[in-house]
Amino acid sequence: MPREDAQLSSAKRAYRSAQAEGNRQEEARWANTVGNILKNRGEYVEALRWLRLDYEVTSKHLPVKQLLPTCQSLGEVYLRLEHFKDALIYQKKHLELAKDSDDLVEQQRASTQLGRTYHEMFLRSSDDHISIRNAKKYFKSAMKLVETLKHSPPTDKSSFLKEYIDAHNNIGMLELDLDNLKEAEKILTKGLEICNEEEVPEDDDGRSRLNHNLGNVYTELRKWDKAKHHIEKDIIICKRIGHCQGEAKGYINLGELHYRVQRYDDAILCYQKGLDLAKSMEDEDALVEQIEQNINIVKQAMKVMDELKSEEQNFKKLARSLAAARGTSRERKCLLEQNKSLDLLIEKSSIISAWLKKLTI
Repeated sequence: MPREDAQLSSAKRAYRSAQAEGNRQEEARWANTVGNILKNRGEYVEALRWLRLDYEVTSKHLPVKQLLPTCQSLGEVYLRLEHFKDALIYQKKHLELAKDSDDLVEQQRASTQLGRTYHEMFLRSSDDHISIRNAKKYFKSAMKLVETLKHSPPTDKSSFLKEYIDAHNNIGMLELDLDNLKEAEKILTKGLEICNEEEVPEDDDGRSRLNHNLGNVYTELRKWDKAKHHIEKDIIICKRIGHCQGEAKGYINLGELHYRVQRYDDAILCYQKGLDLAKSMEDEDALVEQIEQNINIVKQAMKVMDELKSEEQNFKKLARSLAAARGTSRERKCLLEQNKSLDLLIEKSSIISAWLKKLTI
C-alpha cells in the first residue's frame, strides 16, 4: 500500500478511536489531519467534509481559540476550489479570532491567506480594483507582522523565516500582476537572496514559489533564458517535494514561454505534461480546463502561423509583381492585391497576439 494511503488510513483509525472514546480534542485534531492529507492529495471536496467535522466538534466542545487551525484549513481548501466567498468567510473569522487572542502568528497567517484570496479574485476579473486593493492591504499587513515576529519571536524555536520569504513572494507576485515588473523582480530576487543567506534547503517550497514568479517576470521582460532557468527550477523542486499542482503550473509557465518564442511543439509537450499531472489529482477540474484551453490555443496558432508564412510568401511575390508593373495598366490591380495581402497579414498577426492574452498561467 502506498505511503500516503497508509498515512490516511492510520489517521482515519485514530479519528474513529477518539470519537468512540468521546475524546473531543483528539477527534477534532484527527479530523483536521485527515482533511489536510486529502487537501494535499488534491481531493478537496472530501477534504472539506473532514474539515467541517473538525469545525463542528471544535465549535461545540472546545475552546474558541482552537478554531484557528480549522478556519485556516477550511479557508485554504475553499480557495483552492475557487469558492472565494466561502474562503473569505473562514479567513476573516480566522483573522478575527487571532486578533481576539492577540496571536500575531495567526494574524500573519490569516492576513496572508486573505491576500491570496483577494489576489485570485483579482486575477479572475478584468478590473476588480477592490480586490487588488484588499490583496495589497493584507499582503503588506502580513509583511509587517512577520517583520515584527522576526524581530521579537514569541519563542526561541520560531524564526519565521519561511513566512518572511513567503511575504516577499506574495508582494512580488502582486507587483507582477500590476505590471510593475522591475519592482517585482527586485522583491522576488530579494526573497531568493534571503533563502541563500539563511541556507534554506534547495528543495524548499518557498524557493519554488519565488522561482515560479520570477519565471513569469522574466517571461514578461522577454528575458527568455532567465525565464526558462527559473521555471525549470520551480518544476524540479515541485517534483522532488511531491507538489503535483505546483509542478503542473510550472509546466504551464514553460508552455507559455515556448509559445512566446513560437516553439509550438514544445509548448504543447509542456502543456500535455501539465495536463497529465492535473488529471492525476481528484478535484483540479479548473486547472484541467485551463490547460486544455491553452493546448487548443496553441494548435490554432500553429495553423494560423502556417497561413501567415504562406501569406508572407504571397506578399513578397505581389511586391515583385508590383515593381514590375510600375507605370503600366496592371499597376493598380497589383497594388490592390498587395494591400489585400497586407490586411491578411495584419489580421493573422493580430489573432496570434490576441490568443497570447488568453493563455492562462
